[in-house]
Amino acid sequence: MKSHQLAMFVMSGLTLIAGIAPITHAQALEREDLAPSSPAVMDPALEGKGSLVFASKTQDTGEILDTELFTMSYLFRNTGAGPLTITQVKPSCGCTVPELAKKTYMPGEAGTLEIAFDPKGKRGAVSRTITIFTDSELTPNETIVVRALVKPVILIEPMVIPFDALTKGETSTKEFKIFGRTDDFKVTRVTVDNSKTFDIEIVNDGEVEKNGEKMILNTVRVTIRKDAKPDNHRGMFSIRTNDERKPIFTLSAVARVLGDLKMNPIRVTMGRMAVGDEFEREFHVTSKSNTAFEIKNAYANSVALDAVYTYEPVDPERRNDWIVRVTGKVIAPAPRFNTQLHILTDVQDEEQLTVQMYGQLRDQ
Repeated sequence: MKSHQLAMFVMSGLTLIAGIAPITHAQALEREDLAPSSPAVMDPALEGKGSLVFASKTQDTGEILDTELFTMSYLFRNTGAGPLTITQVKPSCGCTVPELAKKTYMPGEAGTLEIAFDPKGKRGAVSRTITIFTDSELTPNETIVVRALVKPVILIEPMVIPFDALTKGETSTKEFKIFGRTDDFKVTRVTVDNSKTFDIEIVNDGEVEKNGEKMILNTVRVTIRKDAKPDNHRGMFSIRTNDERKPIFTLSAVARVLGDLKMNPIRVTMGRMAVGDEFEREFHVTSKSNTAFEIKNAYANSVALDAVYTYEPVDPERRNDWIVRVTGKVIAPAPRFNTQLHILTDVQDEEQLTVQMYGQLRDQ
């Protein structure tokens, strides 16, 4: 079972790249057949002015795999009576990289704008635009479009497994479905950075039909261990396959194991802040069984925040409900942060709990 590629419309003498193999049209056309021609009679309004005209503003790659790099050529001509300078070529996405041989074109002169499209990380119908700016009052800007139908070389469902909250001692199993396109496709190895919480099993299910195609399915079963400690857990899974086009990738799972202690709220939202802003947040750590306990420490590591973490019991006699406060200032810029706040206690199997601190840092 091999992946197929659709041929795309190209000109003779131009090689388009898809992965390693070149793709050409069976009936190639000459450059002049596609390039816009200069008008036989010049419009007086164009006297001394350049004008940018594209032969075609939209190109479609058809079905491609997400590991294939495609290069497309957009033909244009200066149909005006004066020089035309292209001042900027601005793609809407980093997945499209434009390349232009030169910037200034004389009246009647044709050129080619090469666009390299990288579908990595894309899936399904994709449309990207590239805006071309010129020094012409007649055509100050033009927009061209790249369209593609991207199919993953390896189909993964889901990318993240969210487990429902479990009580300490309970277990649960969920699955990653991994579909390959080669006849001998196989998930060769899976490792996780949190083996004290997650167990792994690989099952080769053989050939299946998926979205109308024959594919090979491997299932990665992820199980929450019965002895997983109460806490918020996250596992990063490194998946290795025998497909050289995608030999390794990463998936993740999140789980929450509940013990006697609970946080309210379960996460700390910092909101949108700028460097120099001061803040104060608080949350409660409570014993569900109303048993007295001690918080020994609270701390977090964040280069963006200069913070002090304090904690005290609501009732010093009962000591079954504690307030944890985070007070400080933003000291460094960052687009966003997701920091773990660690709570150390004297409760068995709940000696260390984590609370997520979320926020975004805006410009001054």
